[in-house]
Amino acid sequence: MYLDKPLQTYLDDLASAKSTPGGGSTAAMSGAMGSALACMVSRLTLSKADYAAVHPEIELILAQTEQLRARFQALMQADIDAYGKLSACFKLPRGTAEEKAARTQAIQEGLVVAALVPLEMVERAAELVRHCQRIAEIGNKNVLSDIATAAMMASAAGTGAAWMVRTNLNSMKDAERVSALNKRLNAGLDAISAAGQEVVVIVGGKA
Repeated sequence: MYLDKPLQTYLDDLASAKSTPGGGSTAAMSGAMGSALACMVSRLTLSKADYAAVHPEIELILAQTEQLRARFQALMQADIDAYGKLSACFKLPRGTAEEKAARTQAIQEGLVVAALVPLEMVERAAELVRHCQRIAEIGNKNVLSDIATAAMMASAAGTGAAWMVRTNLNSMKDAERVSALNKRLNAGLDAISAAGQEVVVIVGGKA
């Protein structure tokens, strides 16, 4: 688990020729950082008496963004694991018709898992950007640049993870499942884009 190691270890491995960590775990890291920033701004709102009227709502948002931070952190390793399992499927024997069929089935099943992990990142990123929008509306005005950054990190997480989803969907043979997952992907990306633009407008208007 990279979270148990120095950040330098992760960055060095990311810069290496290893296949993992890669874009998926980086997207999850971006989501975790964006969540952490949202938590920070929430806490800096709760610490100010001037914002007492919104404390109950901010407390709820804080709890939810902390949950998102924990989930993004878990998705970092989940993406690495899913890629590793999929890669192992491609190395299965294919000397006989039975082996080829088993290998193909294993690959297709691995592709589903490898797509679902970054797809969850997109959907969680959409949740995070919506929280950032609300924090921008009612949170501590002195740290709105931080919530804007949080929204941008969430957007990077979602749009980055989307490329991982598409890569896996392109190799899947189940057209019905591909269509269903694409609908979820597009819905998540639309939500990220809409809320992200709102954050820019809100923060820009208060700057």
